[in-house]
Amino acid sequence: MKDAGGGIARLINVERLGREPMNFDIKATAEECEALAKSLDILGLSDVEARGSLVRRSSNGQIAASGRVRAEAVQACVVSLQPVAQAIDEEFTVFYTFDPEDLKVEDLEKVVGLDEPDPPELIVGGRIDLLSMISEQIALALDPYPRRDDLPEAEMEEELDLDQVKKEQGTHQPFANLRDLMSKK
Repeated sequence: MKDAGGGIARLINVERLGREPMNFDIKATAEECEALAKSLDILGLSDVEARGSLVRRSSNGQIAASGRVRAEAVQACVVSLQPVAQAIDEEFTVFYTFDPEDLKVEDLEKVVGLDEPDPPELIVGGRIDLLSMISEQIALALDPYPRRDDLPEAEMEEELDLDQVKKEQGTHQPFANLRDLMSKK
C-alpha cells in the first residue's frame, strides 16, 4: 500500500508489460476497506478481493485489466436509514492507454451504448492504481437505492394514482385567468 496523495493506492508498473499477461490477486486490508467505504460514502466495506490479469492488446497498445471483484458492503436504507448489507460479486474489464489522444472524443454527439466498452483511462507515470479501479467497480455494483426487506407496511411507499392526486390537489391551470387579465387592459 502506498499513499497516492490524499488516499490509499496499490500501484502496479505496466510500462514493461509484454505479451504475457500479468496476474493480480488483491485482498484489501481492514485499513483499506475503511478508506474505500469512506470514499464511497457508505457505512462499511469488508472482504474486498479482486483477481484478474493485465494484458497488452497488440492492436492498439492499450492494456486491458479484467477479472472479478468481490466484497461485502453495508449502506443506509433509503427509507429507515438502518444498515442494509449487499454482497458484491462482479466481473469487470477496464481499458488503459498511454496515449492521451485515445481519450479524445471525435464526435461530441456520440451516444455510448451499454454494449460498447467504456473509453480507456490514462496511465499516469507508467502505473495503474488497482485499488482505485476496484473502488470504481464496487461503486458501479452498489445498489443505488438500498432498502431493507423487513420494513413495516406503514413505512413502505404507497403507489399513487395520478387521477386521484389531481382530484385531491386540483389541476393547476396557470393561464386560467389570463383572458380576464387581458380584457382589463
